[in-house]
Amino acid sequence: MQISLFFFGNPDRGDDAVGEALYQWAQHYFTQPDKLAAGIELRQVLDFQLEPEHIFDLEGSALGIFVDCHAASEKAVTWQAVPVGSQLMFSSHSLTAESLLFLYENTLQQPAPPCYLLGIRGEDFSLGKAMSPATQKALELAKLQLAHRLRQADFA
Repeated sequence: MQISLFFFGNPDRGDDAVGEALYQWAQHYFTQPDKLAAGIELRQVLDFQLEPEHIFDLEGSALGIFVDCHAASEKAVTWQAVPVGSQLMFSSHSLTAESLLFLYENTLQQPAPPCYLLGIRGEDFSLGKAMSPATQKALELAKLQLAHRLRQADFA
């Protein structure tokens, strides 16, 4: 089963660096023996933000996971299903995961695979800032959760 694993964020914007930090960890961690459930293959994608072209990185996968930092979250780490949106919504520099799935279905003329968001709480997204201590702790929790889900094939 192929899983597309998307990591987003800007390493120069404080807590937004968490996406790249988790990507760097995953690049090493998931190449080790017995870190993935049998039959799982990962396609890992790192970018500043979700873009329309990412439908092609999702194409052919049985599952998608989006990893991103969010300021609005109450919990340090969240896991939630991403529903297919009912319309295409984007701003000048970003696209929502729901809109990406809407675009996927309308462009590729096929159902989008099930997708999930691994959200990591961030506090400070200022340019030139380092990752905050709270987000560094949340990053460690996100590593544990991602490792567990991919080792156990537990996505519900």
